[in-house]
Amino acid sequence: MNYHSSGVSRSVVRDIQVAPGSINAAATQEKSSTPAPVTSAPKPNIFVAGILAVDYACDHQPRSDAASSLEMHTSNPARIVQSLGGVGHNVARATSLMGGNVRFCSAVGDDLSGKAAMEALSAEGLSKGAVKVLPIESARRTAQYISVNEQNKDLTIAMADMSILNGPEAGEEDIIAQSFDDCWLPQLEESRPTHLVIDANWPPQYLSRWLEAAKGIDAHVTFEPVSNAKAITPFQLPASHGQKQSETLSVFPHSSIKLSTPNSYELSAMHSAAHSRGFFERQDWWEVIDSLGIPSSGARVAMSLATSPELVDQGIPQQSVQLLPFISSICTKLGSKGVLVTQLLSAGDSRLTSGAHAPFILSRCTNGTEDTLGVGGVYMRLFNPAEEVKPEDIVSVNGVGDTFAGTLVAELAKAKAEGKNKGVEECIDIAQRAAVLTLKSSEAVNPAISALVV
Repeated sequence: MNYHSSGVSRSVVRDIQVAPGSINAAATQEKSSTPAPVTSAPKPNIFVAGILAVDYACDHQPRSDAASSLEMHTSNPARIVQSLGGVGHNVARATSLMGGNVRFCSAVGDDLSGKAAMEALSAEGLSKGAVKVLPIESARRTAQYISVNEQNKDLTIAMADMSILNGPEAGEEDIIAQSFDDCWLPQLEESRPTHLVIDANWPPQYLSRWLEAAKGIDAHVTFEPVSNAKAITPFQLPASHGQKQSETLSVFPHSSIKLSTPNSYELSAMHSAAHSRGFFERQDWWEVIDSLGIPSSGARVAMSLATSPELVDQGIPQQSVQLLPFISSICTKLGSKGVLVTQLLSAGDSRLTSGAHAPFILSRCTNGTEDTLGVGGVYMRLFNPAEEVKPEDIVSVNGVGDTFAGTLVAELAKAKAEGKNKGVEECIDIAQRAAVLTLKSSEAVNPAISALVV
């Protein structure tokens, strides 16, 4: 099972004319439905900020008398399916299906794709109130992704236009900064959600604004890395006057990012960026690392027992621990090997003294700084896959990681709303089961995950 998220998603093998999840059908459904009465709805407690894309899956459908492979430099017969995609959209959709009260913050252009996307959002039950339609004079295009697939659904080539959230060119007006001021931040401050999910499609200067706004309302921030190239964005934030770039992220217990859901490649990219940019040279980072109680000789044996020698050889547990001062919970998606959860526990956390959790406590604070730094120890646990999925049962890996992240946040936010102190590790099973359902579906997020809601 592959929990990797490619940055956008695609939906396959559905006829564009009748597919109930397609943009055309969604638009028709909205136009023919009776307007719902206006009611006073509760404020959303989850905000998701990221890309909304229109995806086109072009699946080769060769004639019986033609070659089975795609022919270059000519037209090929195909079934072309439209669907909504983008990591931010997929996470918001999964969160909503799992019962979360979510507000999706994104942008579309004033173009045909943008209009269709807005109509389809409503058909999915997601609010359009924080999806900014950028003026036509801004020349911003709705994000789009086009995949060209062989008859067996193997990707041949793909093209992605995700430039809508980019910063301005020289001499241009910063239309995205304006959208923060007149759309996204006012809604965030008015609703004061407990949880904010940010995908890595935001350039550093805008990710910085989201993190600063989340800090102002004390929201729990989840960062979805999207891809290897974009995963490093938290370590590229612009520095304030007199500040080094390596000082832009706060460390535990005031970590700028509370949770991240990378795959192993994205984790490695994040670790490399933090190392090369001097984040591991900070005094406050070292103080937190020193308080973890990990012996100077290292914890290779303990990590191998908590995970596996193979993962330790790859450096995945070590990279997770070194990133913990900046990201206090990391759920590394390992495909068919499951999910590795690494958490920095606060002093006094009940798991530190629980017999049930004892096998997963990698280390405890031993230098007497519990009262000053608040560090209790490190929790590390490798979760096996919820289900071994046979290759023939896999329909599409796209959106699987987004489904995992959205379900995880929905469960955490629900527990918070109910006054429960629920750890990330308690939500992994349901998040993996939701991911499996999407793995077996042509949908970017399988609507069937709503059946998992208890």
